[in-house]
Amino acid sequence: MSLDQQVPASTAAPRDPAGDRVDAFYGRLFGWPVKWRGVHPFLALENGICAVTLPKLSAGPVLTRLAATGCQGPAMHLPTQHGPRVALLAETDGLIPPRSALPRNVEVLAWGTLLPLPVGARRVDVATEWLSPPDPQQRWLPSLGAVLAGLPERR
Repeated sequence: MSLDQQVPASTAAPRDPAGDRVDAFYGRLFGWPVKWRGVHPFLALENGICAVTLPKLSAGPVLTRLAATGCQGPAMHLPTQHGPRVALLAETDGLIPPRSALPRNVEVLAWGTLLPLPVGARRVDVATEWLSPPDPQQRWLPSLGAVLAGLPERR
């Protein structure tokens, strides 16, 4: 699955207890828009939610900088056609910068893009997992500006 493709989704959740738990956790507790593709949940990047993606190999220092400033939010590992990436969830706080203003290999995803949500310890169909899981005690997302400030200078 590629992050730069829209994934067709159904808004109807499967009628099983696992689907109800996913909807309750991600949807009702955090207020995130959850879409379903068959039995698999996806986070719809809409209503002010976006994701900054970067190669997994370069994500460690960024996560460390964000944690040091108190701006670390949920981050997940995502396999893509271009190798493993990390998606840092954020709240859009204005205009999303053009790709040319971002560091090389960094993308900002928004407006209807779907990210596969981890379910349980690991979602085996796409090997998505939380590197920094969402915290029910801290339900806010860092601003896009704060996440972008944690990135290395554009090269």
